[in-house]
Amino acid sequence: MIVLGLSNSKDSGVCLLQDGNLIAAVNEERFTREKLTRAFPERSLEWLLREYSLVPESIDAIGLGIWKGINSWSGFQKYVSSATERVAKDPSVRAAILSRLEGSIQSDIDQKKELDKRLKNFGLETIANYQCHHHHAHALTAAEFSPFNDALVVTLDGRGDFMSGSVSSWQRNGEMKLLRSELELDSLGAFYGWVTNFLGFTPDRHEGKVTGLAARGNSALSAAIFRKSFGTSDGKLEGHIGDYYAPFMRADLPVLRLKLSGLSREDIAAGAQKVLEEVVTNYISHYLKITKIRNLCVAGGIFGNVLLNYRIQSLPGVDNFFVFPHMGDGGIAVGGAVYANQMLGGKIKPLQSVYLGPEFDTKRCLDAITNAGLLAHTPPDLPNEVANAVVDGKVIGVFQGRMEYGPRALGNRTIIASATDKNINESLNNRLARSEFMPFAPVTLIEHAKSCYEEWKENDISTRYMTSCYSCTTQMRISTPAVVHLDGTARPQILDRECNPFYYDVLSSYFALTGIPTLVNTSFNEHEAPIVCDPIQAIDVLLKGGIDLLAMPPFLVRTK
Repeated sequence: MIVLGLSNSKDSGVCLLQDGNLIAAVNEERFTREKLTRAFPERSLEWLLREYSLVPESIDAIGLGIWKGINSWSGFQKYVSSATERVAKDPSVRAAILSRLEGSIQSDIDQKKELDKRLKNFGLETIANYQCHHHHAHALTAAEFSPFNDALVVTLDGRGDFMSGSVSSWQRNGEMKLLRSELELDSLGAFYGWVTNFLGFTPDRHEGKVTGLAARGNSALSAAIFRKSFGTSDGKLEGHIGDYYAPFMRADLPVLRLKLSGLSREDIAAGAQKVLEEVVTNYISHYLKITKIRNLCVAGGIFGNVLLNYRIQSLPGVDNFFVFPHMGDGGIAVGGAVYANQMLGGKIKPLQSVYLGPEFDTKRCLDAITNAGLLAHTPPDLPNEVANAVVDGKVIGVFQGRMEYGPRALGNRTIIASATDKNINESLNNRLARSEFMPFAPVTLIEHAKSCYEEWKENDISTRYMTSCYSCTTQMRISTPAVVHLDGTARPQILDRECNPFYYDVLSSYFALTGIPTLVNTSFNEHEAPIVCDPIQAIDVLLKGGIDLLAMPPFLVRTK
């Protein structure tokens, strides 16, 4: 059974399910180079159809990871009723709520028209398609691709189809039962986005910078202020900031701005992070106690916050934890495909890999190298050559195999460097024109994970995809300070050879040379650009000086 998944909203993309296995997935930004694009995923779809020789007759269904018919969504009346109550309490928010409502409805209409037109252009208009509510799509990705047989499933983000969150109980080969849904009027994502905007960053894109700043601040003063803006009780979110760009849920936002104006950016970020962690952990704890379920699965943009995930993973009652690797809106095409697959009676297999994107053969890579006027060297032992270059202080771009799906670089579109020098953060960010505050993430050999991370669990799948944090051991903090956060945590990728042979061999060679099982692993991209997709883009970063060498197996490429 072949099911195509598609989303043409924020971070649009496509995916392919074959007999319940996720075999391909990619987002349009990697082709167009427009980060988090909302464009119809035309180039992604072209790649997918060409790569797998798909014709309309071979596709059983199309799943859409977003709802395009609000009148038939049972929760829409709940949204209207709640909005009406809020306007009655505070008439000043009426115009903003109406503007948001009208804008969302018109956006749905426009996207549905575009969707129908583009599917017709591809000759796919006659294939049965199934529309899945945004948060149900998130929930399906979190649950169905986990390694568990039952789970509590939580989704939280800014907004999607008028909702900002959900809680469900789920059983494999059973059903997903919705326990609670949150309207976008009470949006944790909007709360954190408002803070992002207030601090001078771009909401929906730079929340990670707020998280990084938080480690440098004192949360006490601003947390007390933010607790008056957002909280939770009896398993319900209670928010008063409801829009990323024009917050309108409280009439006293100027007062909030005034209260925050005397505080440093670091202290404001710390307070926002503190309140986020308090609200989410209290919210999830409520349902853990009610359901007694000990496996937890999450998805939605909120769970891109790895420090939050660390707190969640440590909650009493959580035995096992899974974050869908593409937790943001870029992952809902997969949720749509799962929904369509279910409608046809199919079952989903747990996720095996996120190396699901395009790959390029040796000839294509060599042509790109030659056309750039560079020479391709073929060392007899490329992993060892790369490891020696890292020891010599070089920064290496690694470009190989199929591109990773999701926001994390995991060894196929990755930049690596020594983690022994804590100043590498500043120097490398300057080279890549980045303004990041979080330390770089580490990649660590699985054989040495327990000596690097406190209470590391071998069955913790989150460390395969770099979606949570661990406290670092004293040994780790001393030997590799470049990848340790100020609070002593790190966001690791734990690497075994079966997962990625070349990447593993590089790290093993580095360990043999230094006795250190960890390297810096950061995404292969320049500031504000998506992760590189093809060899030309990788070479461009080399030519601009973002890296010293490019490992493109079997080649090692230098500028001189």
